[in-house]
Amino acid sequence: MSTTELPASHAELMDGVYRWQRHIYDFTRKYYLLGRDRLIAGLDVPQGGTVLELGCGTGRNIVLAARRYPDAHFFGLDISAEMLETANAAMAREGLAARVTLARGDATDFDAKALFGTARFDRVFVSYSLSMIPG
Repeated sequence: MSTTELPASHAELMDGVYRWQRHIYDFTRKYYLLGRDRLIAGLDVPQGGTVLELGCGTGRNIVLAARRYPDAHFFGLDISAEMLETANAAMAREGLAARVTLARGDATDFDAKALFGTARFDRVFVSYSLSMIPG
């Protein structure tokens, strides 16, 4: 997992919010974050394509997308080290670590080339995280 310097206030706020929630996050969001599975189904990732999720959280969406598009490589960005800890565990548990690269960064200001080794992605998606991004 790569890391960039983050504004302490927002990164710390998100870590505080998700420090304990991350353990039950996916179970508690199931019924009011509707549409995520349809979004993943509609990504239409090209063979061998690359996909970036901004605000990847627990990695739930990346796991589902990686199952649906087994020839693609996935990248996830999140500002919360706590959520990324959970996401990394999910990738290892699901056997996806070779196809998924996760990094800590601020979605409003990050260098994809430095974090992921690529500055271009075939698909980029955002789920719930827009409401958590300041500005």
